[in-house]
Amino acid sequence: MRIYGLDISLDHGGLVVLNGDGEVLDYAYITNVKKGSEIDPKHSILLSKRGKDESKETFRLRRMDEYLKSISDFLKFRDLPPESVVGQQYYSIEGYSYASQSTSICQIAELTGYLKHILFENYGKIRVHDPLSVKLFATNKGNASKRDVIEQALLAFDIPEGLIKKKTVKKKGKTTLPPAQWWEDYDGAATDIADAYFLARMLCLELAVRSGEVLLSNLKENERRIFLRVTKAFPVNLLDRDFNYRLAGE
Repeated sequence: MRIYGLDISLDHGGLVVLNGDGEVLDYAYITNVKKGSEIDPKHSILLSKRGKDESKETFRLRRMDEYLKSISDFLKFRDLPPESVVGQQYYSIEGYSYASQSTSICQIAELTGYLKHILFENYGKIRVHDPLSVKLFATNKGNASKRDVIEQALLAFDIPEGLIKKKTVKKKGKTTLPPAQWWEDYDGAATDIADAYFLARMLCLELAVRSGEVLLSNLKENERRIFLRVTKAFPVNLLDRDFNYRLAGE
């Protein structure tokens, strides 16, 4: 059994694979910054730049194709016979942030849709989590910062320090704070790896609960909440939702 956490964006992303015991077997990060890819070349996937005479639309489609092929290579679909894939590969991805004001939300939706199709075609069992659940699971705080999530991930496995980009946050909401109240947050590839790790861990725990190896009553409060909470996007709790997958023989 393999359990994958996939944190997907247009120009970057994180991929983490666990075994059935929740141990990290491998990870990768996707970046369009060459310098960033050289920090941990064994685990980096470098995306190409837009060509000089390439239109924006052509570049967007080519980049999407390149992105998805890179993920397929990491998942080793080409090396796995169908019988070893069916029912043995689980994928956890983050759902859409419907409140996002980003102009790229449609492009992200296209990329995620293609990714779901690839996972479905290769008999993967797909679980989609809302962004808030990931933060709750990782830190017990729905409004957790990227730094909070990364620091929790670092307790589980080593993420190269060079992948953690520190930044000073100057604003909170609409109020500009004086320098004395600025605080340091994290950014960079480590944020994608950390999110992918917790997506995978959430799915690993779900499988343990479903099999009866772990009881809901024995979970920490933040862990139990992800199984019981409902949202507008997911009006049924996690344990009452089946995986999305292609049946064997279809």
